[in-house]
Amino acid sequence: MTRAELEALRAQLEQQLGQEQAQILDAQILILEDEDFLQKVHHGIRDGGLSAEAAFTRSMAEALIPLDLRGDGLFRERMTDFRDVEQRVVRALTGGSDPVPELDGPSILVASQLTPSETAALDLSLVRGFCVDEGGHTGHTAIIARSLGVPAVVGLRNACASIEDGADLALDGTQGLVVMDPDDETRHRFGVRIRRRRRAEERLLKIRDVAAETTDGHRVDLSANIELPQELDLALANGARGVGLVRTEYFFLTASKLPTEDEQIAAYRDLLERVGPDDPVIFRVLDVGGDKLLAAFGGGREYNPFLGLRGARFLLAHPEILHTQLRALYRASAFGNMKIMFPMVCDLDEMEAFRSEAAAVRDVLAHEGESFDADLELGVMIETPSAVLLAPELAQRCDFFSLGTNDLTQYLLAVDRTNAQVAHLAKPQHPAVLRAIAATVRAAHEAEIWVGCCGEMSAHPIHALLLVGMGIDEISTHAAAVPVIKKAIRTMSFDRVRTWAEAVTHMATLGEVDRYLRARAHEHLREFLDDPR
Repeated sequence: MTRAELEALRAQLEQQLGQEQAQILDAQILILEDEDFLQKVHHGIRDGGLSAEAAFTRSMAEALIPLDLRGDGLFRERMTDFRDVEQRVVRALTGGSDPVPELDGPSILVASQLTPSETAALDLSLVRGFCVDEGGHTGHTAIIARSLGVPAVVGLRNACASIEDGADLALDGTQGLVVMDPDDETRHRFGVRIRRRRRAEERLLKIRDVAAETTDGHRVDLSANIELPQELDLALANGARGVGLVRTEYFFLTASKLPTEDEQIAAYRDLLERVGPDDPVIFRVLDVGGDKLLAAFGGGREYNPFLGLRGARFLLAHPEILHTQLRALYRASAFGNMKIMFPMVCDLDEMEAFRSEAAAVRDVLAHEGESFDADLELGVMIETPSAVLLAPELAQRCDFFSLGTNDLTQYLLAVDRTNAQVAHLAKPQHPAVLRAIAATVRAAHEAEIWVGCCGEMSAHPIHALLLVGMGIDEISTHAAAVPVIKKAIRTMSFDRVRTWAEAVTHMATLGEVDRYLRARAHEHLREFLDDPR
């Protein structure tokens, strides 16, 4: 019964938003098709003397044990799938009622948690925004909000208890701001902000199909970071030229077990064919550990996970996972313009091991008569101090660099970016980070390879321009930021931003850099400053 309900809701969601968004429910349907899981439920009923709902609840709790609850992003969102299925099955077994409200007009939906099946049951044409206690930017609510083009503020913790039904709300999804019963001044301020953003969006649409090129003809490849396949449509609509970072962790978490080679090929091929043959799609091989899921892949709890078994170390410790993924990637490369990059490389031996495995995969595929791109480019994520110091040697062993400024900043400044007490200290414009970026770019260009940046640093106009001035060849940012970054690049000359880069790389303190960049932003980028007044 529950599976039939989910399949019906999936069909409803597909009709409202399309195939990609409907796939949100596929993971839940897979749970109810998992034979090992269902056998545990039957064992609890038959041999354990449990009621059906108790057996199901206990089996679901056991299934959650391998998930590391400290993980962020996609890894924590996977818990929602399990809980959603559990609640729906228990309601079906006990005769409980469906909690989804009927909307009687345009509404902002306030909820403690909004599960995928509950979202699918809504009349989404009436939803004007979401205000949810739980979840993050990779969660189902955020995905649906992006698809609808409505604001969403998630992770509020107590909104459901604080906001009464029928209350007037002002919602700003960009700043994560919710104002209950706004006064006239607030209404006016939000109205001005909405009108300004609409005008800005209309202006930005006019440059969607033009290149990210400075006023004096210096071109930068501007692409998008993709964490979920559903984000690709927005990226392409916003004018991204391909994908500069596909976080492949998603494909490992939407299945009830490690995805097979054929399952991975289907997922990778879908992205490549949607982008088309002209623009590149750069797949980062599985990157787990640190703040990301590790236990589900056989790892244990670590006292210092950011310095533990993560990235390249994990993959080389689990060669069967790496081998299967590389086979899938190479076979999928026949369907588009693919590149592959390896995460958290700290020394030359790691890169040599990756290159050796890739060569072995190519040899076997050629022997098997499989079609693949034999000249597929292999790159390295520059995320650690050791990678920066070894950049000249690494550049001789790969085809491109991609700067992961989030982790690079964290490791250079010894700041845990997931620790609320110190996260504010993780500044990518810190002089040490800027000098590391400059050294990496110099090493890449001396070896005649290109270098990109796929960290969050590239989502801020002034920082993106600084990267351009430092010689970055490719910028990859989240889909919503693509038009703004393109506009900023097309507003400036390369000579000017190169002067900025030369100036800041000789500064010794963060305060100096901040004052200099603020002055440049107010002088040249006033239209990008979000001032609602």
